[in-house]
Amino acid sequence: MTYTLEQIYEALGKIENGGTMVADLQDAIRGARDEAAKSRIEKNKILDQLNLRQGGDTEGALRNLVATLTALQNAGGDPSTLGTQMNDLKKSFDELKGKYDASEKKAKEEHDKRVREAINSKILSALTDGKATNPAEMSKILIGNVSVGDGDKIVYKDGDKEVSVDDGVSGWLKANPWAVKADVQTGAGGGSGSQGSSGAKYTMNDLKTMSRDEINAHWDEISKGVVAEADKK
Repeated sequence: MTYTLEQIYEALGKIENGGTMVADLQDAIRGARDEAAKSRIEKNKILDQLNLRQGGDTEGALRNLVATLTALQNAGGDPSTLGTQMNDLKKSFDELKGKYDASEKKAKEEHDKRVREAINSKILSALTDGKATNPAEMSKILIGNVSVGDGDKIVYKDGDKEVSVDDGVSGWLKANPWAVKADVQTGAGGGSGSQGSSGAKYTMNDLKTMSRDEINAHWDEISKGVVAEADKK
C-alpha cells in the first residue's frame, strides 16, 4: 500500500513530537526539491552552452559529446582546455580572414582602377583618331556607353549591339558631325566661309544643353569647331 504525504503528515501528527517530525520532513523534502531544481538549471546551462537544448535527441547528443571528449583525452588532449584552444583558434581565424578580406578589397579596387583607366584610354584614343573637337570632354558623354564584359573585355553598347570601342565611337562621330573638327568633316557646309553672321563660338557645355534642332539651326557656326570654355568670347 502506498501512502500520500498528507496521510503521512496526519499519522505523524498523532504521535509524540509528531509536529516536529512533520516540519523536519517538509524541510528535507523542500531541500531535495531545491537541489533537484538547482541541478536541472545547471544542466540546462551546460546544454545551452553546447547548443543541445534545441530539440532532438539531447541524451544522444550528450553521449556523443562525452565520447568525443573521452577520445580527445585518450589521445593526449585536455578537455578542460578545449574551450580556450577553440577561442584562440577562432581569434586566429578571424585575424587571417580580416587580412584576406582587406587584401581582396585592395585587389578589387586596383583592378577596377585599371579597368577605368583602360576604358578612358580607349575612348580618348578613338575620339582622337576620329578627329573629335574635344576628346577629353566628349569622353565624358560616351563613357556611359562603354562596359566591361567577360574576361575584362571592353565593349561599346550601340543600342542592343555590342561593338568595339573604336567602331562605337566612329559610329557616334558620324551620327554627330558637329563633334568632329571642321577641317576633316565632309559635306558639313560653310567650311571655308566666315563663322557666320553672329560670329558665335560654342563650347561642349553649350552643346550639352542644346537640342538636335538647335544644333542643326546653328550648324554653320558649330561646324567651325568647338572651343574651350575659357576661350569663349
